[in-house]
Amino acid sequence: MTALKQDYTESALFLDTPLLMTDRLVLRPPHEEDAEELAVLANNIKIARMLAHMPHPYSLKDAKTFIERAKRNEGRACIYSIAEADSGKLVGVGSLHDVEEEPEPHLGYWIGEPYWGKGYATEAARALVDLYFKVTSRPILLVSARVNNEASIKIIRKCGGHHTGSSEAVHPLLGEKQKLDHFEITRESWMGEIAA
Repeated sequence: MTALKQDYTESALFLDTPLLMTDRLVLRPPHEEDAEELAVLANNIKIARMLAHMPHPYSLKDAKTFIERAKRNEGRACIYSIAEADSGKLVGVGSLHDVEEEPEPHLGYWIGEPYWGKGYATEAARALVDLYFKVTSRPILLVSARVNNEASIKIIRKCGGHHTGSSEAVHPLLGEKQKLDHFEITRESWMGEIAA
């Protein structure tokens, strides 16, 4: 076992995926019934370009594979389907997950285009950050966004995110060069956001 693998194992989140409720959303573990809605929402190049690991086009098979992977990762990552509380409609996906080459876990989220502009991403991201700092003793949560994803960067800042640097990478699935901004959310910055 390499040192990196050993560090990764020791740093795994080992969290259950508890049900989270906000004013308008329910965050719950993905299940098979999400596959069709997930495939429709995720089959959007605008979303795929903003995420490192979402294929495009995105098929029903991709959705089923994602749901199975989420089940296998239970205890190593919190992966959520984000649904409207009133209608039960799937609106996106959120996660808290370890990244092998990073020292701290990452926050991830996306919302389907029909639901943009409603504040759902902010609501879901804040719920995930709150969970992270309530149930772990970890001091930092990492999150990245493409430099042109102004909406996501605003959300990160609303969660107490502070810019730590930028980098360039080639999207592993689309082959496109992208510039990324990197942020960290500390326990102190999150508590400051709550108090504000």
